Amino acid sequence: MADALVSVVLQQLTSILQAEIQQEARLLFGGPEEVQKLTTALTAIRAVLNDAEKKQVKESSVQVWLEGLKAISYDLDDLLDEWNTKIYRPKIERIRKDKSLFSKKMVCFSPYLSPLFCFNQTVVHHDMGIKMKGIKERLDLIAIEKERYHFSLEGRSEEPERLETTPLIDVSEVRGRELDKDTLISKLCDDSLEEISPNGPGVVSIVGMGGMGKTTLAQLAFNDETVNTHFEHKIWVCVSESFDKTLIAKMIIEATEIHRPYLFWPELQRQLQNSVNGKKILLVLDDVRIDDFQIWEPLKVPLGSAALGSRILVTTRNERASMMMEACYRLSLGKLSPVDSWLLFSRFAFYGKSREDRCNLEATGRKIADRCKGLPLALKTLGSLMRFKETKQAWEDILDSELWEIEEVERGIFTPLLLSYYDLPSPMKRCFTYCAIFPKDYKMDKETLIHHWMAQGFLVPSGSMDMEQKGAEYFDNLAMRSFFQDLERDMDDPRKITCKMHEIVHDFAQFLTKNECLIIDVDERHISGLDMLHTRTRHLTLIGPMEYFHPSVYNFRNLRTLLVLQKEMLTVPGDLFRIRSIPGDLFNCLTSLRGLDLSHTLITRLPSEIGKLLHLRWLNLSKLDLEELPNTLSNLYNLQTLNLDRCKRLQRLPGGLGKLKNLRHLNLRETDCLNIFPQGIERLSNLRMLTKFVVSENKEGCNIAELKNLKYLRGHLEISRLEKVVDTDKAKEADLTNKHLQSLDLVFSFGVKEAMENVIEVLQPHPELEALQVYDYGGSIFPNWITLLTKLKHLRLLSCINCLQLPPLGKLPSLEKLLIGHFNSLKSVSAELLGIDPVTDVYCKESFVAFPKLNELTFRFMVEWENWEEITTSSAVAGSSSCSSCNVSAVTRRAMPCLRSLSLYDCPKLKAVPEYLHLLPLEELIITRCPILEQQRQSS
Repeated sequence: MADALVSVVLQQLTSILQAEIQQEARLLFGGPEEVQKLTTALTAIRAVLNDAEKKQVKESSVQVWLEGLKAISYDLDDLLDEWNTKIYRPKIERIRKDKSLFSKKMVCFSPYLSPLFCFNQTVVHHDMGIKMKGIKERLDLIAIEKERYHFSLEGRSEEPERLETTPLIDVSEVRGRELDKDTLISKLCDDSLEEISPNGPGVVSIVGMGGMGKTTLAQLAFNDETVNTHFEHKIWVCVSESFDKTLIAKMIIEATEIHRPYLFWPELQRQLQNSVNGKKILLVLDDVRIDDFQIWEPLKVPLGSAALGSRILVTTRNERASMMMEACYRLSLGKLSPVDSWLLFSRFAFYGKSREDRCNLEATGRKIADRCKGLPLALKTLGSLMRFKETKQAWEDILDSELWEIEEVERGIFTPLLLSYYDLPSPMKRCFTYCAIFPKDYKMDKETLIHHWMAQGFLVPSGSMDMEQKGAEYFDNLAMRSFFQDLERDMDDPRKITCKMHEIVHDFAQFLTKNECLIIDVDERHISGLDMLHTRTRHLTLIGPMEYFHPSVYNFRNLRTLLVLQKEMLTVPGDLFRIRSIPGDLFNCLTSLRGLDLSHTLITRLPSEIGKLLHLRWLNLSKLDLEELPNTLSNLYNLQTLNLDRCKRLQRLPGGLGKLKNLRHLNLRETDCLNIFPQGIERLSNLRMLTKFVVSENKEGCNIAELKNLKYLRGHLEISRLEKVVDTDKAKEADLTNKHLQSLDLVFSFGVKEAMENVIEVLQPHPELEALQVYDYGGSIFPNWITLLTKLKHLRLLSCINCLQLPPLGKLPSLEKLLIGHFNSLKSVSAELLGIDPVTDVYCKESFVAFPKLNELTFRFMVEWENWEEITTSSAVAGSSSCSSCNVSAVTRRAMPCLRSLSLYDCPKLKAVPEYLHLLPLEELIITRCPILEQQRQSS
C-alpha cells in the first residue's frame, strides 16, 4: 500500500516538472532541480517497496519503516494538493479568462485541481516552504534507513492483467458440502429435537475455523425451499465481535410484527417475547464469538416463547460458544477432501483456459491446492489468483513463495490472501485495503465505492478510460480474484451492483490497515474509549447510536475519511441518540478530509465552515432535512461527488455551484422542493452524473441550453419544468441526442399545448436509451422519435391529459415494461398501438412481431377509456389485396408473445379487453376498480 501512496505523489511531482511553472516551483521546492531530486529519491524508494511490503509480515522493524514512509507520503500529498489549489490554479484561471491568451498551450497536471481563494500569497508560500523543508528532511532519513534492510529490486505491474472474457464467476455452487447441507436441513426441520431442548428453540451450531465455509453452508440452508416452508419467520443477524442483544432483538421484532421496537431493554425484552410468542421462527446468528452465558441469557429467555419447532442456527469458530448456548446438535465443519479441494480450486484456476494449458499446469496446480489444506476460502482465493497466471513459471513462483512459511495461526489463514494481494498492481491494493473502512457484512455499492476510490486519488485516467471506467475495471478485477463476494444486481437497474467481503477477507483488510482504518462501534456508555484511538488513523467510521461527536474526534487532524453510520435496523421512536447538529469547529480541525458521510445524522443545517475542507472530494448529505446549503460549499473546488439524494426539503443550491469545475457526480434524486437551479451549471463540464435539472427562464435560474456543454452525462437525468421552455432552439441546444444517457425523465406541467409538442420533438435522446418517463405532458401527439428507440426497455407515460391516441409502441423491439396512466382524454386504444400500419401492412409481414419482448403492461386511472380494439381483418390488412387471405388468428399470435403480467387499475368505462390477450399465457392478471370488466369476470 505504501507503493500506491508513493505513486500518487510521484504523479504529481512529474506533472510539476512537465509544467512551465519554474517560479512557483522555486518558491515551494527551491527550484525545479529540487523537484527532480525529490522525485529521484522517491523513485529509488519505490523500487524496493514490493520486497519491503513482503518482509514487513515477518520483520516488525520493516513495518515501522513503512509506516514512516506512508506518513511522509500522506503529508507530501496533502501539501502538493494544497499548493496546486491555492497557488497554481488561480494563475491558470486568470489566463483562461484573458481571451487574448486563450490559445496559449496549457498544462493540466491533476484531474482534481481548481482555483480557490484570493489571499496573501507571500504568507502562503512561506508556510508551505517550511512544511516542504520538514518533509524533505524526514524523507532523507527514510532513504538512509532503507539501506539497512538490503531490500531487493522487484518489478511491478501498474495495471491489472486483462482477460479476454471477464464475467464474474457464479460461486453459489459449493463443493464437498452436499452431505453437510442435507444433515443441517434435516436437523433444522426435525421436530424430534424438541425432546433434547424443551426450554425454547433448539440451538443448532456449525463449528469450524475461519474460512471453512460456515456462513456459506448456513446460507444454503437458510435459502432452501424446505426451510422456507417449514418456518413462519426467518431472521439473519451477523453478530461478529459485538454480541448486541438490543440490535438482535430489534431485528427479530421488525421481522415478526409491524410495530416499531422499544428503545430500552426491559420493555424491549417483553416486546420480543410477545413478538415471537407462538410463532415458528428460524434465527441465524452468524459468527458468534462470545462464550459468556450471562450475555446470552437475556436474549435466550424471551425467545423461549416461540412455537415448538423453532430453531436458532449459530455459526462460530469457538466450540465453547456452541457449548455455552447449549446446542442440541453440533455440526463440526471439517476440511475439504483432496478430491473436493481440487475440484473447487480448478473451477476457478482454469476458468477460460484451454485443455492444453490445463494439462501443462495441472501438476503444479495440485501442489498449490494441497497447500491450501482443505480451506474453501483459501482454495477459492488462490484459484482466482491462478486464473490470471498464464505461464508455468508464474505458477511455480506462487508455489515456491516464502509466504507459505508463515507459522502464526491467524496469518496462516491469511497466506493465500497475501499471495493474491501482493499480485495486485499498487493502485488496486489501495482500492482493496480502503474497504476495511466499512463494517463487517456491509453491503457495498459498486458505484459509491468507485466514487470513494476517486476521492482518495486511487484512480488515474489512462488512454480512453476515465476514472469511473478505471474504477469499474478495478472492481471487476477484485471480484474475479474473490476479494468481493455476494454480488447482486438490482432488478430494475442491472448496472447497479452491490457486494460484500467475506469476514476473513475483511479481517485481512483490517490487518493490512490496522493503523490507518478504524471502525468504532460507539457505545454511549463507553464513549470515552475514543481517547485511545491511534494517532495515525486516516480513515474513521463511527457507528451510532450517538448524539454528538466526542471531543476525541477533533484530535484526528490527519483524517481523510469520516463516515458516520447507524446500526442497521436501529430505528427507534423519535430517532433518539442521533446527531442533530455539527459544530463548525469540527471542520476547522479535520481539514485533510477527502470523504465525508453525514447521511445517517439528523442535521438540518450544514455549518459554513464546510467550505474550509480544501481537499474534500466526496460529500454524502443524502436523506437529510436540509432546506438550503451554505454558499461556502462553492469553495470546495476539488469536490467530485455531491450526494443530495432524497433531501426532500432542499429548496435551493448554492449560487456559486458553477465554480465547482471538478464536480463529476451531482445526485439530486427525489429533491421534490428544488424548483430552481443557479446559473452556471454549463461550466460543470466534467459532470458524469446529473440526476435532475430544473428549467427556468428568469435571470436567477438556468435555461435548458445550459445542458449543452455537459457532454459526458450518462446514467439517469430528470428534466423538470419543461413547460417553461419558450424557445425551441434552446431546447435543441441541450443536445440530448449526443448524451449517452441510460434513463431520461421529461417532466412538464401546465402550459401551451403546441409549444410543448415542439419542445418534446427536439429533445430526442440518444438511441441507446433504455428507460423513458414522460410526465404531465400537455401535447396531443407524441414525438416521432419515440418509436426509434430500439434499445428502450422501460416506458412510462403518465398524466398526458390531452392525448387522444397512443403512438405505435409495438414497434419498439426491446420494450419489456410499459405503464400508461392518467390519460384523461383517451377514449379508445386502437390496433395502431401494436404498430399496425394500414398503408404498408407492416403487421401482416411474417417477420413483424408487436411488442416482441413486452412482459409487463399496466394501465392506471384511465377514466374516459371505453374501447380497446380487437385485431380485425380490416385493421390487419386495411384494404391490402396482397394480404386478403391474412389469417387474423395467426396475426394475433404475434402480439405481445412474452406478456406475463397485465394490470388494469381504475378504468371505470372500459368495456372489454381484446381477444388476442386471452390467447397469451399470462401469469398475473390484476383488474381493480374496473366495474364493467369485474362484472364480466364474475359472470364468466
